[in-house]
Amino acid sequence: MISNRVPDLSSDAYHDARDRPVGGLVSAIRPALEERGGIWFGWSGKTSRRQQPMVVKSVLHGKVNYLTTDLSESEVENYYTGFSNRTLWPLMHSFPTRVRMKDEEHKTYDRVNRKLSKALYPYLESGDIVWVQDYHLIPLGASLRQLGWKGPIGFFLHTPFPPADIFLILPWAKNMLESFLSYDLVGFHTERFRHNFEQSLLLDLDGTLEDHSFKYRSKKVKIGVYPIGIDFSSFRSWSTSSKAANQAASIKKFIGNRRLILGVDRLDYTKGIVERLRAFERLLDRFPSWKRKVSMIQISAPSRTRIPEYISQKRDIDRMVGEINGRLADADWVPISYLYRSYDQETLAGFYRVSDVCLVSPLRDGMNLVSKEYVASQSDNPGVLVLSRFCGAAEDLKEAVIVNPYDIDGTARALKRALEMPLGERRGRSFALIERVNRNSARSWRNLFLGDLTTKEYELFPETDAQVSRLRDGVMLPLNETTTARRKADNDNNGK
Repeated sequence: MISNRVPDLSSDAYHDARDRPVGGLVSAIRPALEERGGIWFGWSGKTSRRQQPMVVKSVLHGKVNYLTTDLSESEVENYYTGFSNRTLWPLMHSFPTRVRMKDEEHKTYDRVNRKLSKALYPYLESGDIVWVQDYHLIPLGASLRQLGWKGPIGFFLHTPFPPADIFLILPWAKNMLESFLSYDLVGFHTERFRHNFEQSLLLDLDGTLEDHSFKYRSKKVKIGVYPIGIDFSSFRSWSTSSKAANQAASIKKFIGNRRLILGVDRLDYTKGIVERLRAFERLLDRFPSWKRKVSMIQISAPSRTRIPEYISQKRDIDRMVGEINGRLADADWVPISYLYRSYDQETLAGFYRVSDVCLVSPLRDGMNLVSKEYVASQSDNPGVLVLSRFCGAAEDLKEAVIVNPYDIDGTARALKRALEMPLGERRGRSFALIERVNRNSARSWRNLFLGDLTTKEYELFPETDAQVSRLRDGVMLPLNETTTARRKADNDNNGK
């Protein structure tokens, strides 16, 4: 497993999943390695003042060997802060006016990916499967191929993939598309993102597309859809724990008999927090009978705090919360409680459990697991999920109240509808959503992707008794039969 960052093993939260801060990538892939064993490789998060030869540090924790390496300050500035988060992040989320293009940052991005591949390569063994995660590491597969790796490599993009007309504004778009072709399988959250990627390939490369396999010169890549999920059983358990109950009781004491609308995000301009606050304000202005009867809690976890766009976003939100509260609050009622901090998963389950409405309204999002965590935390008196049509989760969670977050009036009306929804309808929607979230879990996401990745015959698959035992334990066992049966059932359910 290769990702930009690996978990912080020095944190006490590492040892108990319920205490870990929410993070979609980590929470989805960590259990697979902890159950099956393997290597997790990435940047340590530490920096040095000068560029130095990469030294790989190894920490064995249970069945997982965590391999990390440091980067220099200039590498972090150009590769991570610059190209990854000020070029690719806004590009992938369809914010072209926020995309910054600098040759030096792109060169550093490619150079760091080559250095990371050279640091990892000596640790790869015959029979291994390599799975690269997310937009920071798109060229890494090509670098491993150049070094001589012939085994299977998969890539999963956790962000959206934008329409071709947006992606192709990138001066290095063709080179980046060619980098994708070094993978055996590239995965996306939704059919829409896969379609956008395939259209970019067809427009910029002289290749052919057949049955979601793209051929270009001597290369061929399969393109799949794998909606990521959560650890459903854990969230169900956490939502009824004493810690979550105490958190819920504290919130109820604070808001009294008022209804509660909840927002939970990293602080990011893609999450639509400003538009969400405007929609809540519009609810109170257009439907004044709800004044003093409903409150909003917005949790914003700090994110990329040194990047100017994020500093500006925090300043805008701080100001907006102050203006709304200053205009509408009474001595015994504050419309919005704004919490700029991170919460562990068990505490968040308490927030989810007590909320009447969870407003998940990103302007663009790859999947958004908050929506699924909220669903998994509901009781027999469930709340209502109000969900942006522009996040991957909307493709699956069809029983949510779907909104266009740019439509402030429409979102305000949806909030009113959610607050007034009768118990019978809430239960019907919640039960259907719970079934979907339970079925499309983090485990099913991992197994479907790895199953499709390993259906191809590789000469490097191990043949010793010990290695065959590893296969039977589920480390690299092809799951094509399970995949086929699972997808047939899904298609039958969808009437296809």
